[in-house]
Amino acid sequence: MKKTKEPHIPRPELKAVPEEEVKRRLRSRNLTRGIRIFIALAVVAAVVVIALTVSRETLEGVKRIKWYWLLLTGLLWLIAAGADGARLSVLSRAGEHKMGLLRSAEVILVGYFMAAVTPFQVGGLPLQLYSMNKWGISPGKASAMLLARGILFYAMVFAAAPFVAIHLGVSNVMLKVLSVYIGIIITGGAVFIILALVFPRIVERWEERLAAHSNPGRFRKLFVKTLSEFGHFTTGLKLFLRGRNLGYLAAALGLTVVYGLAYFGMSASLLAGLGVLVANDAFRVVGINLLLVAVLLYIPTPGAGGVAEAGAAALYAMLCPRYMLGVFVVLWRLFGFYIGAFIGGAVALKHIAKE
Repeated sequence: MKKTKEPHIPRPELKAVPEEEVKRRLRSRNLTRGIRIFIALAVVAAVVVIALTVSRETLEGVKRIKWYWLLLTGLLWLIAAGADGARLSVLSRAGEHKMGLLRSAEVILVGYFMAAVTPFQVGGLPLQLYSMNKWGISPGKASAMLLARGILFYAMVFAAAPFVAIHLGVSNVMLKVLSVYIGIIITGGAVFIILALVFPRIVERWEERLAAHSNPGRFRKLFVKTLSEFGHFTTGLKLFLRGRNLGYLAAALGLTVVYGLAYFGMSASLLAGLGVLVANDAFRVVGINLLLVAVLLYIPTPGAGGVAEAGAAALYAMLCPRYMLGVFVVLWRLFGFYIGAFIGGAVALKHIAKE
């Protein structure tokens, strides 16, 4: 019996999020609730970590803070934000849609804000696509740029992994767990990328069969949505591998390294400012920060609130004395996430207010 050829179901194009829908999301009760939960988690986590670590020595330690190291931390934050914005700006050149440094930085900061108020830090993409679409960049190409930015980050994490392992060692149980967790994430992502590039029809068939289910559950819906994005990912990746675009990709990779050195270096400068950093521990401090940031992207609480503070306290306790640990964790979250989220919120609300 002749086998009937399975009909090809065309992949729907990624559409821009309508303007009214974006405004509705920014004014919705869910967003308001997300902001309240994020602030509550941040305050409670800070109070708890300070309460559990404070002692008589803490006040003396605060008096000995070297403020010039804190100024350096602020400078490193500016360098990281500038390099991240420049990276997206360079990637936009590959798609022949030029974005200036300030606009690129705004897109990234808006992502920080929405990540802070939504589970798994996934809420930034619709607003980012909306902003980029307003500047003439189609959602498909915009998503490719943002995906390329994420790929470069994990390429840096993967390349740094051997050096991190050497300097951190494997004696700490939590470090082992985090390392295995990141390894699973990277391996799983690599498998899907290879399938999408080498066997794209297999990925499409999986998506079609899963989407055809009459009553899909939440996990199935999430998995189908993930598979549907691989078409855009493949198209975007091929775009960046064309001729002159390789130069833009190389420049973006260099900016990723600058971003990583500045962003992850903030933890070392903070500990130096608190007077507790030993020079030989600098690489270990940066390595712990890299591991934490890579894992926190997959935490279900808004902005990884609560989990980030607990994880940082547990890991940095190896290097920071208990009486200054709470102060360090609060400053680490302030520079590493809160400042970007607050500025991104102001930028997002300003743009909506202008409409």
